[in-house]
Amino acid sequence: MNTKQEKWVQEKAAYTPDQLIINGVEVMQDWEIPYMKKLASIATSNGGQVLELGFGMGLSAGFVQESPDIEKHTIIEAHPDVIAYAHQKFPEALRTGRMEIVQGFWQEVSSRFDDESFDGILFDTVPLNSDDAGTFHQHEFFKEAGRLLKSSGTFTYFSRVATEIPEAHQTMLREAGFSRIDFEVIDVNPPVPSQYWSYKTIVAPILKK
Repeated sequence: MNTKQEKWVQEKAAYTPDQLIINGVEVMQDWEIPYMKKLASIATSNGGQVLELGFGMGLSAGFVQESPDIEKHTIIEAHPDVIAYAHQKFPEALRTGRMEIVQGFWQEVSSRFDDESFDGILFDTVPLNSDDAGTFHQHEFFKEAGRLLKSSGTFTYFSRVATEIPEAHQTMLREAGFSRIDFEVIDVNPPVPSQYWSYKTIVAPILKK
């Protein structure tokens, strides 16, 4: 782990009924529920093996678990408090193996998975300090998503765009192996102020090789 990552996992995860804050960063808030439901539906559209990066409040994880078609739901999560919360929220899924949590940052642990291991991937991690909140870091995972996704699979992520996928993002996706780029626009109602989102819509990407 680098210094920023070490500091992140040492900070307390502060859960309230409507949000999660770590190290001054608004990690997840309950206004995201309809958006997380859509991202989960995209990631589970093929059933099978689903990879989720970042657990947060477990909003998307809950919707993934509701899918009758998935075989296994693997979650990569680095923060020990968040992992403890996940065990409280989904004890049965973890006990039966329908859900598995891999502890670590994706940059450290995703290499343990073989090429084309997953039918669906949902990426929703956050910048590790408040100065970077709202920045577009998702592109760092695009190439690895292309490696991990089956040829028939679907990739989605927290887009940080309100109405369309910018051409610059599309270029990065194509370079990572995604030739079919689509999206839906989801209505949301974030609080004012919010560190990371202030618009009434947000894009749900639907990406295939």
